[in-house]
Amino acid sequence: MSLQTFSLVAFACSLVVPAFAARAADFVVLDQKASEELDETTRLYVDGALVATVRLDHTTTEVRIPVSVPDGSRPANRSHDYALCGEIAFRNRDGNREVHQVSGQGVLVDPAGRTFLALGARDFTQFYLADPTDPAAVQTRYGRSPFCQTPVS
Repeated sequence: MSLQTFSLVAFACSLVVPAFAARAADFVVLDQKASEELDETTRLYVDGALVATVRLDHTTTEVRIPVSVPDGSRPANRSHDYALCGEIAFRNRDGNREVHQVSGQGVLVDPAGRTFLALGARDFTQFYLADPTDPAAVQTRYGRSPFCQTPVS
């Protein structure tokens, strides 16, 4: 390869690589199985796109979900919408297996570099993300998320 050709290729790569490598936000969601849960299946959506589906049970009790949001997905600000959808199974007071459909949604405010915890509350009826180091990092909207509608067949 001639020096002139090498220079052109190097210049072209310097223009192309940053476009693919740039990220608006890289963060982690940590999902852990509660001791009273038998199993859990969780779907995580960010800005309307399915990011991950994970399953927790007696062998997999914790999952770290790395999230990388492409640069330009939210040019006006650094916040990102999220939705959590899940099915949590546990033993009720009678010892029978009970499954709850759970969901939650909200806004992650400038999530870059953070670790968010996927949490359940109110007897497995609420599901949301939280940053224990900064409560203002998440704006939670309680209630069922439209992403989590149960399919009708």
